[in-house]
Amino acid sequence: MPDPHFEGDVETRWLVESGEDRKMEMLSEFAFIDSTGYRWAAHLGEQVDGASIPEVVWSKVVGTPFIGDYRRASVVHDVACDRREKTSKEAHRMFYEAMLADGTSKERALLFYTAVRLFGPKWDQQRGFRQMFVAPVEEIDFDRFEAALDTVLGDR
Repeated sequence: MPDPHFEGDVETRWLVESGEDRKMEMLSEFAFIDSTGYRWAAHLGEQVDGASIPEVVWSKVVGTPFIGDYRRASVVHDVACDRREKTSKEAHRMFYEAMLADGTSKERALLFYTAVRLFGPKWDQQRGFRQMFVAPVEEIDFDRFEAALDTVLGDR
């Protein structure tokens, strides 16, 4: 298995539009090779908008869309979420690996991975976008669900 790594440099230009003006256009190809050897590429002309961090939690701890050691990972993740070449679970795992390859601490990478798994887009290759929960909400065992969150969040 290859070591996860980036290829190329992120070269973009800001797009001017109404509203937040967060979108950028890729000026050259940039890619991340994951631990399976899959090449997640952001091609010339594709658009990205930085890490999808809600503005209410922007800080030195969490970060902002364009400042942080996860910036390059957010570029390939944005494109992966637009293209949906692989499942959302695979795209979000790639985001985790890319953050680690870019020097993000494991703690922060796990936090961001958990956030995109819980609140980010969900799709699979056959059915398109999915609801947040696969099982009907009424069938979810709350105690098991809460225990899983406690394990992830450290609230035992």
